[in-house]
Amino acid sequence: MSNSGVVGEAAAKSSGYEMQQQEKQLLLEKTFADLIATVQAGSDPESILPFITDSSEYWFDSLEVAAKTENEEMLSVRPFCEVYMILLYRIYEREHLWTVQEDRMLSLAFAKKGMLLKLTELELGPMEIKNDRGSIGLASSPKVPVLLFTWDDVKWELDVVESFPLATKGLESIGVKKDWSNVKLALYLLEKEYRYDFSFIDESLLEPIPSI
Repeated sequence: MSNSGVVGEAAAKSSGYEMQQQEKQLLLEKTFADLIATVQAGSDPESILPFITDSSEYWFDSLEVAAKTENEEMLSVRPFCEVYMILLYRIYEREHLWTVQEDRMLSLAFAKKGMLLKLTELELGPMEIKNDRGSIGLASSPKVPVLLFTWDDVKWELDVVESFPLATKGLESIGVKKDWSNVKLALYLLEKEYRYDFSFIDESLLEPIPSI
């Protein structure tokens, strides 16, 4: 093959790759918009499952088990975002607030006051993709991701396991400044958020809610 042929083939491949990336970029934007619309509509957890990775679904299941079984000592070694979700789950359990029978932890994370919509209330930067990973950062620091997506053959899926620790880094900085444990920080933030809604947001939440 002549040099011109090689150059032409390389250019065609490059052009095809760029077009594919542009299509994936548009699909990521649509996926994110559809996810937010689904959450805002108050849809059941089953409607959210197609938007997240399988590992995210398993993560939510494991957190639900932890919320029902783990004591303070076990919670103390968990990352802040997991402790926060587990304690919030226990508030819902204690107050009998569930409106779904399955995928309760997932429902809690994507509720109207859940972590995702709280994050999207902030000013987000442009979406970026690199091969099979998509990301969204804050407008103030767009190169620092707070949401990560994974390409799964034909669609984008939110990687909650990777995203939640990134999304809660700002909150964790409060605990670092005060030299608080993740457990103490989670209790503080939950009390601040829900003090007018629920009573007894205290250390009683560090043990599983007894089954009735």
